[in-house]
Amino acid sequence: MKISFIGSGNVATHLATALNKISGVNIQQIISKDKSHAKNLAMQVRADHSDELSRLKTNFDILIFAVGDDALLNILNELDIPDNRILVHTAGSVPSTVFEKVSRKYGVIYPLQTFSKNKSIDWKDLPIFLTASDESTEKRLSHITKQLSRNNHIISDEQRFALHVSAVFACNFSNAAMTISQQICEERNLDFSLLHPLIRETFDKALRNGPKFSQTGPAKRGDTTVMNKHMQFLSEMPLEKKIYEMVSDFISQRYENDRS
Repeated sequence: MKISFIGSGNVATHLATALNKISGVNIQQIISKDKSHAKNLAMQVRADHSDELSRLKTNFDILIFAVGDDALLNILNELDIPDNRILVHTAGSVPSTVFEKVSRKYGVIYPLQTFSKNKSIDWKDLPIFLTASDESTEKRLSHITKQLSRNNHIISDEQRFALHVSAVFACNFSNAAMTISQQICEERNLDFSLLHPLIRETFDKALRNGPKFSQTGPAKRGDTTVMNKHMQFLSEMPLEKKIYEMVSDFISQRYENDRS
């Protein structure tokens, strides 16, 4: 099976190198506007590469788009692809039907993970979510994803979008909150690593018991005295203060009945 990629970023790198290890799969070509990134990934999977869409070879079986949402739409307007090829993207927030005017066969392979090029990924239990245009396409894509992971799920576009929103809260927003925490520590000559045990226990407890039953802190208790002191502390950090206030309001309202 010949697979080509458009994109050479974090997701493309991890997915291409993982697929390249599957027997019968040949990564044929890497197309990316960043020529050096395309060349680097192509060398890892022994594929051709180019920074020009016009050089895309159309004798692939599957073409995987691992690019940003806006870039995907722009690229599709520039391509002329035989309609019997399978087109796939990896985005959580773009419906599979984005391909329906370009090809009869299409789908989405959505690995739910945060990817960095310099950190290896254990694929065997990584959740992979698949959406396909038809039964035969689903079967072909499933054949691949099941060789990557034993944690496969068939879902709709709507379900995948909900997962993507959930992932932003769980991953991106929690990381942003820790960035604020690190900033506060560093500005007062405190080592952020002092909070590492607390962070580990917070996430471990949320996974063990569920986040709803793991919430603690002044907002849950309705301790306005402490919260007001915190907001006074943040008075010279207006954006962070606003975040503190909004999240505290959410927690306070969510657990209001528990205090009565």
